[in-house]
Amino acid sequence: MGNLALIEERNKAEGPNGATHGWTKFIDLTPAEFKERYLKSTSGPKKDIEQVSLPTLGAGEGASKDWTGVYTTPVKDQGQCGSCWAFSATEQIESDVQRELGEKYTLSPQQITSCDEYDNGCGGGNTETAYKYVKESKGMVLESDYPYTSGHGGRHSKCIEKDLTKPVIDVKGFKTIGQSAYANGKSGVESAMAKYVGATGPLSICVDASSWQTYKGGVLKHCGEQIDHCVQAVGIDTDKGIWKVRNSWNTDWGEDGFIRLQYGQDSCGLTNDPTWVTVIDATPSPAPIADLKAVEEDILSPRPTEVAKLTESIQALEK
Repeated sequence: MGNLALIEERNKAEGPNGATHGWTKFIDLTPAEFKERYLKSTSGPKKDIEQVSLPTLGAGEGASKDWTGVYTTPVKDQGQCGSCWAFSATEQIESDVQRELGEKYTLSPQQITSCDEYDNGCGGGNTETAYKYVKESKGMVLESDYPYTSGHGGRHSKCIEKDLTKPVIDVKGFKTIGQSAYANGKSGVESAMAKYVGATGPLSICVDASSWQTYKGGVLKHCGEQIDHCVQAVGIDTDKGIWKVRNSWNTDWGEDGFIRLQYGQDSCGLTNDPTWVTVIDATPSPAPIADLKAVEEDILSPRPTEVAKLTESIQALEK
């Protein structure tokens, strides 16, 4: 099926009150090419992540909050690289730094894309192992110190160690909402997610984004459940039945870089992997070996003034 026929089919499924599909910047790609270039999230291991049970919305209770510009940085662009998982993890760390520490940093997704050896850079990965990498490293550096370069050509560059010497934030721990804690399964998780986002802050989530290739705007109601893309839930309005989700395909996609998903039906499998982190200020990296050697030589080298005073003292004693 060609993309134009696919657009028509998707609009018919959405109906007059659903999302609008149409001509986007991805229109020249087949669905298979689109998936290969942009959708590279893999299922994360749960053994290394703390699964918690959060309260759900009570009877008649709603949630309404948009954290855009409050606990978020501007929309990013992963380019032609399957690094959505690294962007989602970076964005969540940024948000939780603002929420917990009151500090606003634009961190480096390139660091995770290139230096996280648990994952495969542009070839895919998941948020849990991204958090694990940051926790085990010395922390994350700023985007300005390690700019993103993997968006062209779909390949990630080798980790540049010299760009990692000024970390500003470290991950202390990371958590997810455990589905097994809810008798009503996914609906319980989605209710707990809504209560959390409504009262606390954004959540990293992973979804099936195969139908997002043609998304133009509106509330998306129909999509699959084969998880392939990680993003961030930044807003909720249960009365209107809407999730607001930040993507990493720049502001010329969707609704200025965002998409709205239907609340209450696990749209696109969004309850699959909601995560957040706890953070601390990073400990600066030690000086490079070359710098330490210079310090050592400086300490050990004699000072002319001190040598002169020592010589005078010895001569005085000899008299």
